[in-house]
Amino acid sequence: MGFRTKSIFSLVVGLLILPAVTRADLATVTLQNSFGTTGGGEFRATTSNFPVAPVGLGEFPGFETFCVEKNEYISFGTVYHVEINTAAINGGGPGAGGPVDPLDPLTAYLYSNFAQGTLTGYDYANTGVGRVTSANALQRVIWFLEDEETTAQGGWSIGDNSLMDQFYQDALANASNDIGSVRILNMWGDAAHTQQAQDQLVMFTPIPAPGAAALAVCGLSAIGWVRRRLA
Repeated sequence: MGFRTKSIFSLVVGLLILPAVTRADLATVTLQNSFGTTGGGEFRATTSNFPVAPVGLGEFPGFETFCVEKNEYISFGTVYHVEINTAAINGGGPGAGGPVDPLDPLTAYLYSNFAQGTLTGYDYANTGVGRVTSANALQRVIWFLEDEETTAQGGWSIGDNSLMDQFYQDALANASNDIGSVRILNMWGDAAHTQQAQDQLVMFTPIPAPGAAALAVCGLSAIGWVRRRLA
């Protein structure tokens, strides 16, 4: 596979980035296992003190989510403090994303369609191999798009017409250049943000207003990211 360049805004020292739309010391999420056998999603999530209810499939009280990173972890049944942002923290695999890793619009497209029950090729049946296979495929593509693993590590290749490839080609053909109403939950094991956990995806309709809470501030030098895709 060749290279695909992902355009990223330059960040200036002192610039306010990653707008947190709810206070991290109040908003919490708890995850339970659901479908999938990759070590990632689908997970089922319940929330507390969120400004707007996340979009879910309606199968249970809460919403379904997928991992953004691969080498960070969560424990089921644990209450995590969260910030609702547009980027992962320390995402993109070792050395790839730096302190912040903006969400790829292709990931946002796939998750948006999944959360609304409209992702082409996804088996939404509540039980059975099809749902597990779909969950595994979507998680693998998300990890690929977020530079967490290569296609080879995920067991597929671009153009092989696997379910992973079908999801990827769908996103390439139809995703816009922005992330719409999809956001990332930056998750922490404590309100002081000393115990970083696996970031998760979430979708809101409408998007919570940034003015509802203080902005997270992160001072960075101007940085551009060029993403290398390895098959």
